[in-house]
Amino acid sequence: MPHATVLAHKDIANELGLIGEWLDDRGWSHERLWREDFPVLPEADLLIVLGSLESVASGHCVAWGPAEMSLVRDWIDKGRSYLGVCFGAQILASVLGGKVERRPRFYRKVEELPWPDGTTKGPWVLWHEDIITSAGTGTVLSELPHAIVALQSGSAWGIQAHIELNSDGLERLGRAVGAPPDVWSPIATQMRALDPQIRQATFEFMDGVTHLTQ
Repeated sequence: MPHATVLAHKDIANELGLIGEWLDDRGWSHERLWREDFPVLPEADLLIVLGSLESVASGHCVAWGPAEMSLVRDWIDKGRSYLGVCFGAQILASVLGGKVERRPRFYRKVEELPWPDGTTKGPWVLWHEDIITSAGTGTVLSELPHAIVALQSGSAWGIQAHIELNSDGLERLGRAVGAPPDVWSPIATQMRALDPQIRQATFEFMDGVTHLTQ
């Protein structure tokens, strides 16, 4: 049975959501580790790093950011599979010598992401204040006018979109971070009609990310 390690915060932005459904459906086991515990990463077939309200943007890097970058760098340098979602994607870009910058305001939108083969992936919700402006040695897989939103280096993948969230998950996130209902409610309403497509897109993306690990 393939096994994933999931790194997240104890109290915020830690919902596996659709990624958790995919893990169960595809027969993966998984273990949760918390940033607050300064973990040592165990052996696993995939490391998944979820979001954060903190930052690794230039001039805003949280104190524990370099330690997490070091964990991720050691992991991917051994050729191990990695998936960074939102903040996890920014960690990957930083590890690869790229650049993360602070936006003047949050970007909150449901979008499909353009892909190199001319197709799109999604729709997914993007909800972020920091943006990836350089993938360093990584390959840019998708870019919107405001930021790089997907990148890859070998078996390491980063995606800015919250592929783990459906409409209910987005509502829970909005409430958890204290966003006013008029900020998250219209987005959740838009997503509700798209929930089946969002789930399918996440499952297809996860199949692509992990096909070399099985």
